Amino acid sequence: MTFSTSMELPDITVVLGTASESIFDQAYQHFNEQSTPRDEQPSAPAPYSAPYDRAPYDQAPNDSALERASQAFAQRETNAQTDAGPGFNLDQVDVGLLVSEPSLVLALAVLIEMLIPLPKKLKLSGLSSVFAGLARKVNRTGFSNHQRAFAGVMLPTLIVSVLLFLVLTLDLIAGFDLLVALVVLVLVLELRFAQEGSVPVERALREGFKDKAKDLLAPLVLRETAMLSELGIAKACAESAILRIFSGWFAVMVWFLIAGLEGAVVMQTITILAREYNYKLRGNALFGKYIFRVQQIMLALPALILVPCLLVSKKPLQALHSGKEGFKVYPAAVSGFVLGAIGGALDLSLGGPRYYQGNLVRLPKVGGSNNASRESILYAMRKIRMCGLILLVCAILIDLNV
Repeated sequence: MTFSTSMELPDITVVLGTASESIFDQAYQHFNEQSTPRDEQPSAPAPYSAPYDRAPYDQAPNDSALERASQAFAQRETNAQTDAGPGFNLDQVDVGLLVSEPSLVLALAVLIEMLIPLPKKLKLSGLSSVFAGLARKVNRTGFSNHQRAFAGVMLPTLIVSVLLFLVLTLDLIAGFDLLVALVVLVLVLELRFAQEGSVPVERALREGFKDKAKDLLAPLVLRETAMLSELGIAKACAESAILRIFSGWFAVMVWFLIAGLEGAVVMQTITILAREYNYKLRGNALFGKYIFRVQQIMLALPALILVPCLLVSKKPLQALHSGKEGFKVYPAAVSGFVLGAIGGALDLSLGGPRYYQGNLVRLPKVGGSNNASRESILYAMRKIRMCGLILLVCAILIDLNV
């Protein structure tokens, strides 16, 4: 018995089936193949050409196209919410923006100086005792008038030059970093001390302690206060607050915006020296004249910048007119302009007679027409402080090109 070598063997997969097919599926497939003519059976499909972004071969075969599209859409929605969602992300905050412009650095320094009570010995004004000690060595009673006048020129020049050299060296080492300027400005600006000196005087007047108010006022005005009335105490304290805040805070900010950190340090140093070497004090008539004139020159530009800031007041025209009159009639022209302008804006009368070492000195009245009261002290501080804040806002807007 012979067998034909050409006999075809049945496909083992048809006979045995796959592990996943049941017997019913196998019977149905066999019946379908027999009922369909061979020439009508579909040819093998062409291999599927997947697009360039098809899923990898190891992807699960049961993932449908609809499920993949839904997942892709959900992922795009999640990314959109992450990029432009309303939630606040701390990582997206650029902290360096706060020290990117001089005006922003100045505003941050002002805020820190107002909120953090640093001891006076850490401030630039803490060197006042050192400056006074140096003055006692070169401004002695036995020296001639020429020697005193010469010492009054050389000593302030030497002090300002040394401090300017130190600050410039620090700036060069730090690469003119605004973060260094922030630290130095906090130590240079003086708003808190001027306010802390005036507020206790107002509180003493409010509580009826007139003698206590005189004692608190004496170191602020550097003149005799024993014979002052309540009106005289309030007026003297208001004048002191205006001039101290203007020269030790407003003018320092102006010179920082104009000449950088060096300008701010020079302005504050001259202000401290002019206060320590006040030519009105006994023995300083010749020694303190030079630094007083330098201070008036340095304050001239801040006084001009004060003018547009005073336009935001109830009586801007009166402020300008009173400032002009104060510049003409007051012995210290720039100081008279500032007192007249602030007094005019508040309609407050400033100036008038006062006592220095027992001598009555009659200064012209400047400002408005109303007499001072204890509330005038607070009004004066708020007005000059408001001018400084207006200056800050304008400087920030200019720097940010808004």
